Amino acid sequence: MSSLLYLSRAEVAGLLPPVAEQLDLVEATYRAVAAGRVELPPKPGVHPRKDAFVHAMPAYLADDDVVALKWVAGYPENPARGLPYISGLIVLNDAETGLPVAVMDGAEITAARTAAASGVCVRRWAPPGWSTAAIVGAGEQGRFHAALLRELNPAVRIRAYDPHPERIDALGDVDAASSPADAAAGADVIVTAAPIVNDPAPAIGLEALGERWLVLPIDFDAMIARDVIEAAELLAADDVGQFEYYREQGHFTGWPAPAGSVGTALEGDDAPTRVACVNLGIGALDAAFAARVLAAARERGVGLELPR
Repeated sequence: MSSLLYLSRAEVAGLLPPVAEQLDLVEATYRAVAAGRVELPPKPGVHPRKDAFVHAMPAYLADDDVVALKWVAGYPENPARGLPYISGLIVLNDAETGLPVAVMDGAEITAARTAAASGVCVRRWAPPGWSTAAIVGAGEQGRFHAALLRELNPAVRIRAYDPHPERIDALGDVDAASSPADAAAGADVIVTAAPIVNDPAPAIGLEALGERWLVLPIDFDAMIARDVIEAAELLAADDVGQFEYYREQGHFTGWPAPAGSVGTALEGDDAPTRVACVNLGIGALDAAFAARVLAAARERGVGLELPR
């Protein structure tokens, strides 16, 4: 306890477990949340600029006795400045004493755990034999999701849309679409990763979709229209309380309430053909990933010890 371990983004990236283990870690954490073994208050935030946010995301995981806090910012104007949209730090505390033991860059974990959360939903609810996917938004989340989809199905064909077409090349071998609806047309899995905004103008409606689909709007209600959500046989959120909190803040206007959490839905054995999973991002996943990274850092002797 005489020092505080600091891990850079590059170090965090090198310490993350393989994607298959990330998916298992997400699923175990979701199930623990559903079972009430995680203390997870709705994340408070401040909004210093239009459509920008800075959120505090605390969590306590009883199963592993892990306490962590992510302090994360999202500024949609940053890419035009040559800066990342999402930035932040994760602090891990000793659960017995409360003393902070590590601080690490939070961007890599945010990107990885968000894609892994989508991966758990794809693994459980993507249409049988799924082969096509859409990605709307070719930023960091678009890149991580493209890699995740190929990990789950190396033969997947991806159509992608971004208002800045030059960004699409960063996703690898994908087909460029002319609009969000064109990207989503008939796709089995649809990931929307646009900036989260206060006054959304959803561009993907039910008419763009086929008979079976999994919709993953990680950008809240920025791209997916209400009629898609109303048509879903299953609507789940990673944290129902957080979903309702954001509804009070003006998001998800007119959307039906989720049937329950993703963790609860994972316990079922039904096979709905039209599914929407609204993964808002929960601090429990950041805590679980950060704890795994810290354990690997200690085992490998990675990181910078800072004096208190």
